[in-house]
Amino acid sequence: MLAQVILSGFLLGGTYALMAVGLSLTLGVMHIINLAHGLFYTLGSFIIYTLVVQPKVNSFLALILTFIVVFLVGLIIERILIRPIRDSHLNVMIATFALAIFAEQCIHLGWGVKYLSAPPFIKGEFQIGQVILDYQRLLSFAIGMALVAILAIVLKKTKLGKATRMVQQDREMAMVLGINVNLISMVVFGLGAALAAAAGCLLAPLYLIFPAMGWNPLLISFAIVILGGMGSIGGTVIGGILFGLTTLLTSYFISSGMVNVVPFLAIIATLLIRPSGFFGKSIF
Repeated sequence: MLAQVILSGFLLGGTYALMAVGLSLTLGVMHIINLAHGLFYTLGSFIIYTLVVQPKVNSFLALILTFIVVFLVGLIIERILIRPIRDSHLNVMIATFALAIFAEQCIHLGWGVKYLSAPPFIKGEFQIGQVILDYQRLLSFAIGMALVAILAIVLKKTKLGKATRMVQQDREMAMVLGINVNLISMVVFGLGAALAAAAGCLLAPLYLIFPAMGWNPLLISFAIVILGGMGSIGGTVIGGILFGLTTLLTSYFISSGMVNVVPFLAIIATLLIRPSGFFGKSIF
C-alpha cells in the first residue's frame, strides 16, 4: 500500500509540475503575479470535457485543440489586460484576480454548477507486484513531462528561446538589442496559460470538474514554484514531484484533512531557510 501511495504521488506530482512550469515561466520572464493562472486550468478541464463528451472528439486531439485555444486566449489577455498595467504589480494582481472571478461566474452560466467528470484518455490498469495503477495516471505523467521537455528544448535551442532568456535576464538590454519584448511577453503569457490548460486536461479524468476548481491548483502552483525556485524548469519539476509525494503521504500517514496543511508548512519552512527555493533563480 505504501509503495502504491508513493508511486501515485510521484505520477501526480509530475502533472502538478506541468501547471507550475507555466506559472514559473510567467513569473521568471514577465515578473508578474498572475492570479488567473488557475482559471486556465479550469478552462482546460471544461473545454476538453465539452469536446470529448458532446461532439465525441478524440481525447488526444481535444488536448491539442485545447492547448491552442487557451494559448490564443492567453495572447489576447496579455495584450488587452496585462500590457497596459504591466509596470504595476499590484494592478496586475487585482486585474487577474478580477478576471478569474468574472470568468468563474461565466462558467457558472455556461456549464452550470453541477460536478462533471471527463472520460479517461485510455482505460485500464497495470500491476507491478502489489502496486496497481491505472493507465490514465501514467499517461498524464508522460504527456506532462514530454511537454515540459519540449518547452526546455525550445528555450535552450531556438531563437525564440534565446530571446526569451535575454528578456528574463535584462529586459532593458533586450530592448536595446532589438528584441521585441512585447511579443516575447505575449508568447510567454500564452504558453503559461496553455500549459496550465494542458494540466487541466490531463487531470480532468481523475478529478471532478466544477467552476471554482482552479483555486487549489493555483495555490499548489505557487507552492511548487517557491520550492523549486522561480524560473527554474528543473527545480519546478522536482518541486512538483515532492509536492505530489508529500500530499499523498500526508493523507496516508496522518489524515486526508491535513493534505492542504502539511505541504504548505513545508513551503513556510523553505521560505525561512532558503527564500530563493532549493534551486535558486535559474535561467531555465
